Amino acid sequence: MVAAALVAASGARAASPPTDAEAVALAARHCVACHAEMPVHPAFDKPPKGIRLETIQELRRYAKEIVEQAVVGRMMPLGNETDMTDEERDRLGAWAEGGK
Repeated sequence: MVAAALVAASGARAASPPTDAEAVALAARHCVACHAEMPVHPAFDKPPKGIRLETIQELRRYAKEIVEQAVVGRMMPLGNETDMTDEERDRLGAWAEGGK
């Protein structure tokens, strides 16, 4: 019974369009260690290519690049250090291509 409810709930989430809050959360989990004003990743002392992905406005500004690098090309996160899943990539891509 509980398993059926969980499956139904996850199916409902997958069917709903990604929200801005979800996009920000995905970026926080997978992008901002490097793409922040003050990166915490030890390889960077400034955001690569000057690209910051900390706010919804920044995500909107770089939506095309996000799709190219993280969704289609799957080159980011670099080495997939954060273990970004295919579902997360698809959700971020759906958000970016949804006119955000």
